[in-house]
Amino acid sequence: MKRKIWVLLIFVLLMFFNFGYVYAYKDLKGAPKSESAVFKGQKLKLYVAAGLKKPMDEIIAIFEKKTGAKVVPNYGPSGGLYTQIKMGQPCDIFFSADWLYIEKLKEDGKLAEGQKFVQDILVLAVSQTGKNKVKSVKDLIKPGVVVGVADTRAPVGVYSERALKRMNIWDKLVSSGNLRARPATVNQLAIMLQKNELDAGLIYSSVAKAFNVEYVEEIPQKFTGEIIFGAAIIKGGNEKLAKEFLNIANDNINIFEKYGWRAVKK
Repeated sequence: MKRKIWVLLIFVLLMFFNFGYVYAYKDLKGAPKSESAVFKGQKLKLYVAAGLKKPMDEIIAIFEKKTGAKVVPNYGPSGGLYTQIKMGQPCDIFFSADWLYIEKLKEDGKLAEGQKFVQDILVLAVSQTGKNKVKSVKDLIKPGVVVGVADTRAPVGVYSERALKRMNIWDKLVSSGNLRARPATVNQLAIMLQKNELDAGLIYSSVAKAFNVEYVEEIPQKFTGEIIFGAAIIKGGNEKLAKEFLNIANDNINIFEKYGWRAVKK
């Protein structure tokens, strides 16, 4: 009798062990994979307006560490990057310095998702050689002042020309011969100011802060229009990975604020 009880007890224990093992195995097998397991080894094709480079480099480092994916960044003027996307160059997510290009992508049928990301203001920045010559926009047309305004392929160039025209300065600046440089990006303009190759130029406040360039005047929004940097997830790209990158950028918006941008209120 005792022997039968022992056999029965062992049988019950074995059944309990096997059931628990199978249940645990199923639980493990059905558990959701971690982000690094889901995205590891994938590549994100990231297009970014050149002015965002410093904070975006930090976001890339956070994203790669968290997901295990690799980012292939392409920094440049927003207009040029937009053209590359329109012509079919592979891109998963695009950060533009002008919301206009996000709207254009929508018109082109290439926008999966768009978001107004951060905003900025335009400032009149000066070099060490120019700070005694230039105190306001009106000083740009004084004799002997060397001025730089970005090319209109970059949104900062569009905002700058628009503001100077509305302030009745543009035509006088061109005719004075003081306009000596039309760099392709806002970063190039900031570097020229750093190197004292120019006396003054119009750049974003965030770029002035990032490059430690002094500025003497903020240009009111009524002259520039609203300066909105936008994000676009590109239709047909790696939309899931791009969405994860955008989520991480939003979660770390303080990095952009550290460099002088302001988050757009959702």
